[in-house]
Amino acid sequence: MRYQLEKRTGLLSVSRADGTTVAELDKAFWSERAGVVIEGRPWSFGKDAGARIAVCQADPALRFSAWRPSFWRQGWQVTAGGSTYEIKPAGLFISAYDVFRGGVRVGSSGKGSFWTNKPWVEVPDDVTVPEAVFLLWIAYLMRARAAASAQAAT
Repeated sequence: MRYQLEKRTGLLSVSRADGTTVAELDKAFWSERAGVVIEGRPWSFGKDAGARIAVCQADPALRFSAWRPSFWRQGWQVTAGGSTYEIKPAGLFISAYDVFRGGVRVGSSGKGSFWTNKPWVEVPDDVTVPEAVFLLWIAYLMRARAAASAQAAT
């Protein structure tokens, strides 16, 4: 299933390939935090030390976490539900990312085109919507960090 992040009236929304909106994100300015509503349930995306976390406010036991296992590498480890994912660059000079689950490539992430920064993630249908939205959020943060780093280098 393919999920895409788009800007709509000040919010970010996540929609499936068929156009169905499954989540809305109210991103905090200058921060990697957001208030999120996924399929009608409120979530909070935030930070916990070096990790990025997602907590379902209706069920705080439902939590996802993402962290960089190495300062020197761009990849992120993600635990969501009972699964462990890894998102890492598809190649050295490629702007796409590969998504792995249990060490096996199961999906990918990219952006709409050269001129737009509408990131998307494509994952198997057995990945839950909250997991897919969090994976898309981490891919979005990875792109934002890479863009900021490239801008700072010029």
